[in-house]
Amino acid sequence: MGTSNIVVGEIVETLARLTHAGTLLIVNALLAALSSAIFTTLHLSLRKTRHIRGLALWAASHALIAVGFSALVLPAFGITFFGLALLGNLLIDLGTAFGLVAVLVYFEHPLRFGRVLFVAAIIGAVEVLYVLDRGEDLGIMVVAGGSLKGLLTVATGIAFWRCRDDAQRLAARVAAAFHFLWAAALFLRVSWWEIHPLASGSHDPTSAFGLLSRLLLTWVITPCILWMLSRQFDAELIQLAKEDPLTGIANRRVMWELGERVAADTSQPARRFAVLIVDVDHFKRINDRWGHPGGDEALKTIATLLHRLTRAPNLLARVGGEEFMVLMVDTNEQAVQDFAEELRGAVQAFSIAMGSEHLLRCTVSIGHHLFHGGDSWNNAVTLADQALYEAKRRGRNQAVASAVLHDGPEAAR
Repeated sequence: MGTSNIVVGEIVETLARLTHAGTLLIVNALLAALSSAIFTTLHLSLRKTRHIRGLALWAASHALIAVGFSALVLPAFGITFFGLALLGNLLIDLGTAFGLVAVLVYFEHPLRFGRVLFVAAIIGAVEVLYVLDRGEDLGIMVVAGGSLKGLLTVATGIAFWRCRDDAQRLAARVAAAFHFLWAAALFLRVSWWEIHPLASGSHDPTSAFGLLSRLLLTWVITPCILWMLSRQFDAELIQLAKEDPLTGIANRRVMWELGERVAADTSQPARRFAVLIVDVDHFKRINDRWGHPGGDEALKTIATLLHRLTRAPNLLARVGGEEFMVLMVDTNEQAVQDFAEELRGAVQAFSIAMGSEHLLRCTVSIGHHLFHGGDSWNNAVTLADQALYEAKRRGRNQAVASAVLHDGPEAAR
């Protein structure tokens, strides 16, 4: 125990000699204020285009920490009153709690650390009552405040570490690692006050050590969160490149990439594939009557219905305004015809709510073509498209195979 006392004492006292607590207070306040300004700007600039949870809370967290450190600097300018140190430290504690809540909100975690927040509130209340009763005692305030912040910081680190998103996980775990280091520094400082024989309630030789550790955390955590946001935006851009923004299903680009790859695959020439083009009948009439919001609602509902019926490894995509496409793999002529009829019948039987009093019934026309892996993708799409126009010509709400284009009109009866 004596050796550990000496080691801990030498560490904090060496840092105290190399740094000045007043300077570190100002730097911490400025850095926290800058971080708050960054998160506030991001929140205000992004809220019109996307909702990023937690940014406002991170801004508030750093703002509270900045105000707390600023309060601790005031005595250097001749401004002091009873409880000023307590107020400053409590603001920093509150900012630390906001940081934990911000992480939980950002990652959409349930409030798993509600007990941690409750225990932290109890510690803070005990500290306040002690100071109000007996006056400011640095030893008590450092031990209580350090324990409170250490508890919250460990919980925040765990929340970062549990990031489930692959794109953001590395940045989140770097942030978690620095939170664990900051928590270790806090508990090291608390240990010094608990075991060091020279600890005095009127002088705090560990303040420089604590402020330097906090400075390192603030310096790292803001870039880590910005890194996480950047990774999130990159993942969203990749998703947007693959996904139709209105319906949420695959887009034309994904369908064409897969279709061309399937058509070019000569490794299994016996495999058969089919392409179906599904077009909503009289869609202009829907837009004319219900407006574009009504048309969008119809497309989303139909896309959901088609997606529910299209089972993997088959792929559904929206390839045009009111046009969808399905790529079927390892299939046959009868299965394609049955599936096309299933899609057509499901849409015809479904009612789409338009407001509280009206129901919209839609129909679709479908053209489909069965092809071998050696066929051209563009040729297959052209033949399916020609079959779709034949379905339209016959009165819509029909499914027509491309074979009828060559076998005569009676082949589809």
